Amino acid sequence: MRKKLFLFAACLIGVTFASQAQLGDVLNRAAKRAAQKVTSKMVDKAVDAATESVNQSLDSVQSQSPSEPQATVASLMSQMPELPTAKQLVSYKEAELNEQAFKLVISPVTSFQAKVLNLSSQVSALAYSNLDSAAIVNSAYRSAELSTGLTREQLEYLSTLPDDQQQAYIQAHYNPAAASQATTREAQALTSVFEPLQPLIDQWDAVGKEIDNLYSSADSECKSVFKKYASALASAQGKERNKILLQYYSDIVPLHLKSVTQALQIRLNKQLPIAEQIETRKAELIAQHPDAVLPQVLNYTQMTATFYFLEVSRLLEIPMYNE
Repeated sequence: MRKKLFLFAACLIGVTFASQAQLGDVLNRAAKRAAQKVTSKMVDKAVDAATESVNQSLDSVQSQSPSEPQATVASLMSQMPELPTAKQLVSYKEAELNEQAFKLVISPVTSFQAKVLNLSSQVSALAYSNLDSAAIVNSAYRSAELSTGLTREQLEYLSTLPDDQQQAYIQAHYNPAAASQATTREAQALTSVFEPLQPLIDQWDAVGKEIDNLYSSADSECKSVFKKYASALASAQGKERNKILLQYYSDIVPLHLKSVTQALQIRLNKQLPIAEQIETRKAELIAQHPDAVLPQVLNYTQMTATFYFLEVSRLLEIPMYNE
């Protein structure tokens, strides 16, 4: 359990990298240059993607009319459109395989996907709609301090330097050992603060595993169907292979619809209530420990909804299995 709590706290710290955009491009670039000394290129790309996601979400929130009623995660999840029928999915997949652009455009599946994407985007925006801008900036500075080993004063001074002098300044002041120790201390502190949440988090994880097991069972059924087409698919090419793929997909679409329907019900009826309990308790803990580094960014109701809307992507999958 201690390991899980530590990982949870580490995630809370990691997510705050996204808010560095609030400090301006200069500080963001400087912090990333220092972070590159101790992180991989893959992590750096993830930071960029997270920053872009936050910016888009904040823009979406700011563009909302003040007169519009505030949506909630639950209300957005309740707006999930009706799933496409098996016939509609097969027709869409046929157009996709044969590159029939017009047929794709007018497909009900395309309209369905657009509606789901819109709802998912609104969920992302909700995560940041109630955050205090000053708290975001302060937490972003704290994240930059942790990742670079520089003090806030040094970071502010760094932002005043020309680009060609910033790297030299970072190299002169960056202390990887201090940064690592500070990050570890912060994670341990958050572990202590959020330990009361662990039982609820365990319940939330258990529901996620229930959905994973549901899909594992569906995959086993799909694999049995795949065996009937494996040999033909291995030897066919072009349009002939597309024809076989479409027949295979037609056979597994009912399995997709069944598993996705069940997963959506589990997310909505079992996991969301637990997520809401986590957020209620977390808000109480945050109020008791206001100096924690922006833990409210890791929002379990938002994560539940994000997974909820991602479930439908499985409907168009054509799983291939290596024997």
